[in-house]
Amino acid sequence: MNYIQECLALNLKNRRAYLGLTQEGLADLADLSSGFIANMETGKGWPSAESLSKLSQALKVDHWKLLVDPRKDEVGLTREEFAMIMDKWKNDILDNAPPSYPPARRLLDGKKRDESDRD
Repeated sequence: MNYIQECLALNLKNRRAYLGLTQEGLADLADLSSGFIANMETGKGWPSAESLSKLSQALKVDHWKLLVDPRKDEVGLTREEFAMIMDKWKNDILDNAPPSYPPARRLLDGKKRDESDRD
């Protein structure tokens, strides 16, 4: 696999994972075969300009970003991409947060009731 194929393969895998897509899911969105997606991710296939365009639309990214080395720091994000990442992180954090505690007043009211029930 040459350097550009490796960049494409990494970008396809990373972007698919970020969007929570399987190879089959990406293939459906891009109107390509899942075998073709697998071949590109292993460096055995190379997309035509039309296929690259379909992939970029399905992955919601500019087509040229699929060919940039994702291991380098120079890869910039658009505002939309940055907002999308921040929203995902926010949702991940909030979804995994422990349940909130009841307000203190409700706890105190419950204690007073318990104590008055004992009398």
